[in-house]
Amino acid sequence: MKLLNTLSDALFKIEKVIVILLMSVILLSIVLGVVFRYFLNSPLTWTDELAIYMLIWITFVGGSMSVKNGKAASLDLVFDQVSVKWQRIFLIAGYGFVIIFSAIVTYMAIKWISNPAVLTQISPGLKISMFLPYLSIPFGLFCLTIHAVNHLVQAFIFTGTKVHAEGGQ
Repeated sequence: MKLLNTLSDALFKIEKVIVILLMSVILLSIVLGVVFRYFLNSPLTWTDELAIYMLIWITFVGGSMSVKNGKAASLDLVFDQVSVKWQRIFLIAGYGFVIIFSAIVTYMAIKWISNPAVLTQISPGLKISMFLPYLSIPFGLFCLTIHAVNHLVQAFIFTGTKVHAEGGQ
């Protein structure tokens, strides 16, 4: 359990760095696009596409981070009104479903991006392999699966205080 928690925490730190870098790239890309379009009258064709791809990465990595921090959508109103026994059952069932869903979609996404047609697809503006934007799906869902497994293990020892608080404790 300690190893799983350490892995989840390490992944979370990596995700934070990734999101900070991606947000910086979005900001720089949009500023460059505006400056070149409106001040230099020479629009860059790739800045919008870059911002979109960074936003896609942020969506999947941020979704994983929200599960780690317990900030994902939940029914706290109902959860807080039932006994600890039922809270534990809800946590186990909920994280179980999340793990099954994210593991299946991760597997399917890996199969999809491994397809030669996807590997050879090139983005129109940046002229990069579409493998890189598409990689956000299995990466984000793999991290989400690790965080959910960590929370599932913690749910089995749930005592009535939230197991999905800041930092996964």
